[in-house]
Amino acid sequence: MTTESGSQVRQQPALTSLDYVGIVLVVLTGVIHIYEGIEDINEGIIGILFILAGLGFLGALVLLYRGVNQPLLYGIGIIYTGIQFIAYFVLRWPDIYEPLGLLDKAVQALLILVLAILYLQKRS
Repeated sequence: MTTESGSQVRQQPALTSLDYVGIVLVVLTGVIHIYEGIEDINEGIIGILFILAGLGFLGALVLLYRGVNQPLLYGIGIIYTGIQFIAYFVLRWPDIYEPLGLLDKAVQALLILVLAILYLQKRS
């Protein structure tokens, strides 16, 4: 496919309903991280790291929109989300029972599952 300017545009696979579930989960965890980062901004580097993590999630949506290889994006998303999931428990142990944090971990666990299914569906 060629645009008027002559540049090539890749035809990206259509998004499925499961893709949209993933998008909602990405937005939720991204917003939670940015919110927590703003709340913790006076605590030093941790607030900045939360904001950057949230922006990373939202940046993935831009890459999806731009047509980045979906299986690659999903695979990286599994790793990125998995690291944050584990880091929560490692860094907060034994004080892991913060409601917003646990909500975010539930969202992230579901996101990892959705990304794994999408990866398996679209890798071929």
